[in-house]
Amino acid sequence: MIECECKELLSEPDNIEYIRDQIGAILSVELANQFAFAQEAADPNARDYNIAVYIENDDPLQYVDGGANPFPLVNLTLVGSEKTSGSTNFNKHRMSATFLLDVYATGNAESGEDAGMRASLKAWKTARILRNVLCAENYAYLKMRGIVDGRDIVKFEAGNPANTNAAVKVKIVRITLNVDYIEGVAISEGEGLELVDAKISDKDGRVLVEF
Repeated sequence: MIECECKELLSEPDNIEYIRDQIGAILSVELANQFAFAQEAADPNARDYNIAVYIENDDPLQYVDGGANPFPLVNLTLVGSEKTSGSTNFNKHRMSATFLLDVYATGNAESGEDAGMRASLKAWKTARILRNVLCAENYAYLKMRGIVDGRDIVKFEAGNPANTNAAVKVKIVRITLNVDYIEGVAISEGEGLELVDAKISDKDGRVLVEF
């Protein structure tokens, strides 16, 4: 009989899970701050900055069916991770992960005929706000230096959601984000580690940050 080698409960998340949640938390904090700035400036389009952040929610349009207007919103999904060259030792591997950030926006909230055009403009505006946050110099390592080696937005792509209500004009801009990191390094070994305190709703994956 083979003796078990894992002598304790394997409950600690992998580094890539920490990174995913850190990205969601950073976006949630920064976007809430942008909304506050827009309100203080009496921006007539302040609602465009009230952007909800979700993690691993593959059907955020379900809230439209419930009569809500959840837009704009962004859903963050981890789609894959692979080993790269230059692993440090047998247990520590240099990895490259790919995340998708799907931005959803609608043009139905305003009067006028061309809701589709307005939805596209708002989706691209939201994507631009996200790009500025993620590409900020102080987020080069996502506040996880020693674990994260770097991040890079590699693609923007516009499209239409597959299962939207025909009466609601929704457009998507998909952002592809690559993150290089080390797996197998204890999260406590990160240099200058600043994990953002956030909770992820078990109900819908929304990122909740308390200020």
